[in-house]
Amino acid sequence: MPLPSKLLVGALVVIALTAGCNARDRAQPQQTTTITRSPSPGPTITVLRSVQALAAGQTATVRAQAGVGLQVRAAKPSVSRNRLSSSYGYAPARGYYVSFVITIVNTGSSPVAIGPANFRLRVPGEGTVTTNDGNAPYSGASEQLDTTQLDPGQTLRGPVTFDVRRPHGALSYFPDRTAAVTWQF
Repeated sequence: MPLPSKLLVGALVVIALTAGCNARDRAQPQQTTTITRSPSPGPTITVLRSVQALAAGQTATVRAQAGVGLQVRAAKPSVSRNRLSSSYGYAPARGYYVSFVITIVNTGSSPVAIGPANFRLRVPGEGTVTTNDGNAPYSGASEQLDTTQLDPGQTLRGPVTFDVRRPHGALSYFPDRTAAVTWQF
């Protein structure tokens, strides 16, 4: 490479480096993005201050947010070691079927969704049991409490059946994630 072309290449490198350093000094100011969050209503969660503890067979009065009021009764349970129908169904997988007749009256001014999923058993040594555990869904019971919307003034009555190892414990009504009433049996 002849000397003038080396000088030309060197000059171009110096100009490029100078332009790059100069560009940093002329950089645009940083832009700041401001995010404004406006408050919006969220879902209402029922907050219960205490759990009513009753004996099976007693009626509880449940008051929640405005317009929601229920009377809930769990009858004393019937216990069986066999299927609940003489012609169909399965025997309990865990040893016992425990069935409660539930009576619910909507005493409020708003409709309430309610069903078997709102009820759970707590059995010592077994933990929490639902109506879907074991053979409870296949017990042969002629009817079970249906999931429904209970309008103001309406009454819903039906049994819930659980498949458990021991026929003793506590039945709880969960209107949300918190038990509102517990019946000992």
